[in-house]
Amino acid sequence: MYVFYHLLSIFSVLGVTTGKIFTIQADENRNRENHPVWELTNSSNGNAVILEPKKRLDVNFCLRKDAVVSVVDFRFSNGNWSDVVVVEIDNLGIGWFRSPVDPSHNWNKFLSTGPFQGSWELLTGWHTLTVRFNGTADGLAVDHVMLNIDDDQMSQDIFSCKLTCIPDQRYQLRANDVTTSPSFLVQESYKTVCPEVDNINMPLFNQGVQMYEITAAMPQYRSFSNWRSENNTGCPHLSPYYWDFSNVQIDTDTRPIMQSAKAKLYSTGGKRKDSRISILILISFTLEGKSKGMLDSEMGTILKVRFADVTSPIQVQYQFKGRKPGISLPEPQTVTRTNMAVEWNTDDFSWTDGDYNVIFLQVTSNSTRPLHLEHISLERRPMLPDTIMQVFKGDDTIVEVVFSDFWWTNPDAMTVHIAATGKSYDNVSYFRVYRPIPWSDGYAQVFVLYQDGNARLLPVPPQGLDWIPFGSSVIIGQTDPTVVRPYASITEAFIDETNLKIDLKYMDGGSCKLSIASSLSETRVTVSDIKLSRNPMMYPFATFRSMYVEEGNSDVDSVMVNGVLPHHIMDDFPYLIGRSFVFHRKCMSRHLMLSPDIYIDIRRTDVRETTIEPTNSFQTLIQRIQNHRYRLWTPRLRYTYPRL
Repeated sequence: MYVFYHLLSIFSVLGVTTGKIFTIQADENRNRENHPVWELTNSSNGNAVILEPKKRLDVNFCLRKDAVVSVVDFRFSNGNWSDVVVVEIDNLGIGWFRSPVDPSHNWNKFLSTGPFQGSWELLTGWHTLTVRFNGTADGLAVDHVMLNIDDDQMSQDIFSCKLTCIPDQRYQLRANDVTTSPSFLVQESYKTVCPEVDNINMPLFNQGVQMYEITAAMPQYRSFSNWRSENNTGCPHLSPYYWDFSNVQIDTDTRPIMQSAKAKLYSTGGKRKDSRISILILISFTLEGKSKGMLDSEMGTILKVRFADVTSPIQVQYQFKGRKPGISLPEPQTVTRTNMAVEWNTDDFSWTDGDYNVIFLQVTSNSTRPLHLEHISLERRPMLPDTIMQVFKGDDTIVEVVFSDFWWTNPDAMTVHIAATGKSYDNVSYFRVYRPIPWSDGYAQVFVLYQDGNARLLPVPPQGLDWIPFGSSVIIGQTDPTVVRPYASITEAFIDETNLKIDLKYMDGGSCKLSIASSLSETRVTVSDIKLSRNPMMYPFATFRSMYVEEGNSDVDSVMVNGVLPHHIMDDFPYLIGRSFVFHRKCMSRHLMLSPDIYIDIRRTDVRETTIEPTNSFQTLIQRIQNHRYRLWTPRLRYTYPRL
């Protein structure tokens, strides 16, 4: 059945709490096989289903969770005399009404019942709404039925059963040692409309953590679809242009000032001497960088300048004031009739995100006419493809190191050491571990670790698939939870590829050991020998990262604590306390549908550290995090990892 819904919250209807209204349109291809469909212009979509006497109209809809449902309105027309209409859900009568007599026999005159009395609590899953018409009239023209569903997270795809949800699951508690001290999972997530943004951010704190496990397993729901493409719907356009100005007339008698969203252009007016004109143009602008999780101020740029109506050579001298003290050395170029466009390349790390950047253009010419600056723009330099190097291949394991053209934490760098060959590789952005796919000759990625501490895990693909997509990630290592984009800079990684063990050293002086175990059902990384160099109740030992836009468009929608306590991933809690956390989806998603659920289990803690209640300093940190979180509600696009 073709269904749509109105995205609005409604007031309480006959005691039913607020929720969302979903409208079931009667006319759709499946019902056309069983019922006449008439073109009636006053119906909501131009057509109505004619429900004949002694017949029933069945409509399927689905629920994301156990929810209270009520009928808000039933819209119909009756071209004949009065008769009784009965409405049921799952064969349980929820209401009835009597259609009025219509002496005009006007089928195009539609009526609304208004809300039915009462409401019903329905379980998660699939339901059937039935309309019965058992009278002797010619029939009833059914336009639509409107339902109020007490679930603010409900989405259209779930309501129409295109994507389904499973009931809350009970997960086996792996970290069942009650002697381990509990951990604090802090909510730092914010809303976004872009599926390629990691807006789910949940740091984990524990004073005495000594060992924990990260496990990636297939989703609990069952699907044979493997949607794995990027989805940029709702994402701001990633233009390489930072700013541009057009049609600037400059002369000794003019002092133009032009302003865009990100930059301001000034001309000093200049002077003439010996028939030469000399004018200084200044452009001030800001760029976002690491402090806001962006790359703009870190990457090199291209300044493009184009003149029009050039009658005599124009000398343009470029200088800038950015990150470094002082002004850069002059870089002159000449504009001529045959070459009216010039450009300058500025190196990476030239600009700042902490203050204004300024470009100085000294323009000199013998022209007797005003100079026409047709266009001037600043754009980000193009990014080159990653360089991939296979550093180990055995019968059971492949290891690759990857060098990015530009890595966002530069100049922080990671060196990877390979035990089998004794070789080391500097400036590695991330490395990947592959395991064999038993039912094919191929290999599949099961573990990726980035220089900034982000780890991604995958189970071996199910039989019949070549690969499944990554989704959620976990930062292994201490981060600053109050920054926009947290990271834990790794300086060295020592890989024992035979035993799949990795020793990590961090820039802050911390260290840990990783052990990777990959089976047909899951991939598990055990983190042990943990040395934390900073206050563990101010800097988390791990951070869960993922994406949520809405139900059916997410990489995670729920978190289960200690195997039994479910919470929606966007719930507005300050923190949760537990020893085991399952980050999962109870609803299918069109975004990376088979990306795995992630389990984090605390396996061992220092018994001397038995913090149960948060300290005053931790409470202060929580408040800072919450304030920071609310400042991020406005959707914005940040540099993200490839999700495939």
